[in-house]
Amino acid sequence: MATYAVGDIQGCHAALLSLVEAIRFDPARDRLWFVGDLVNRGPDSLATLRFVRGLGESAVTVLGNHDLHLLAVAEGHARLHRGDTLEAILGAPDRDELLDWVRHLPMIHFEDGYLLVHAGLLPQWTARRALELGAEVERALRGPGYGQFIRHMYGNQPAVWNESLAG
Repeated sequence: MATYAVGDIQGCHAALLSLVEAIRFDPARDRLWFVGDLVNRGPDSLATLRFVRGLGESAVTVLGNHDLHLLAVAEGHARLHRGDTLEAILGAPDRDELLDWVRHLPMIHFEDGYLLVHAGLLPQWTARRALELGAEVERALRGPGYGQFIRHMYGNQPAVWNESLAG
C-alpha cells in the first residue's frame, strides 16, 4: 500500500488524472492525501470535486482556503473574484451534495505520526493543539449555523488570532 500526498489541485482535473495514471494509483490498495484547495483557478473544479469525492475511503482530503471560499460564495457571504472558476459547481445539479461533502471535510488529518494540513501551523502548536482547534472549526462548519460561521469568517471582522480566546 502506498500513500501519496498531493498539493493544491485547484480544479486541474486533467492534470490530476495524469498524475493518478503516472503513479499507477489503485484505490483498492493505495491512498491519496489531498492537501486542500481542490477547487478554483483551474478549468474543471466540478469534475475535480466529483472525482475526489468518488474515491471514497481511498482519499483523505483537508480543507484549503479555496474550498472555504467556495462555501462562502455558495452561502452568499463572499463574491466570486476575477479568475475564480467555481460557477460550474454553483450551478451543478449535485451542488448541494458536493457542498455538503466539502463542508464536512476535516481541517486537519493525523495518522501514523503524520499531520496533514493545508497551509501550515504555528510552530508553538503541538499536533494535539492543532487537532483541537481544527475540530472547533469543523464543528462550526458541520453544525446547523454554519452559514453564520462563514459569514463571520468572511465578514468585516479583524483578521487577528487571539490564542487566549481559543480555549
